[in-house]
Amino acid sequence: APDFTLKVIGGGGEEWKGRVISLKELEGRPVVIHFTASWCTFCKEIFDAIGAAVRDHRGVFALGIGVRDRKENIVNLVKAINPPVPVGYDDDGSITEKYEVNLLPLTVVIDRDGRVVKRVYGFIDRKRMERILKEVH
Repeated sequence: APDFTLKVIGGGGEEWKGRVISLKELEGRPVVIHFTASWCTFCKEIFDAIGAAVRDHRGVFALGIGVRDRKENIVNLVKAINPPVPVGYDDDGSITEKYEVNLLPLTVVIDRDGRVVKRVYGFIDRKRMERILKEVH
């Protein structure tokens, strides 16, 4: 999986706001990345499903990345839904490009060896997320 660095704009609890996350620092852990935009009507449910599934699978790290949208819209979305995972914004579009984000929403799962093992477009519920995490955890 391509490395990236991302500044957290909110979500995941107050301790995350303003922190910088890099994929490299998460090496050795499964990672779930949810690519989102402000117009995604069911992304709150996806964030909640991911948050709940990750709580049941210790060691898995999850985050959201706002893409293909204005930063202001992503900030407002995060304030409105207060997702259970940290969320950042792809300021320069480089993460969007590296991960070939063509359709939204997109949830990407990376195994502990740093390989992208799953790309799920559209809605994902807790049960499906848990099944995926059992495969990589």
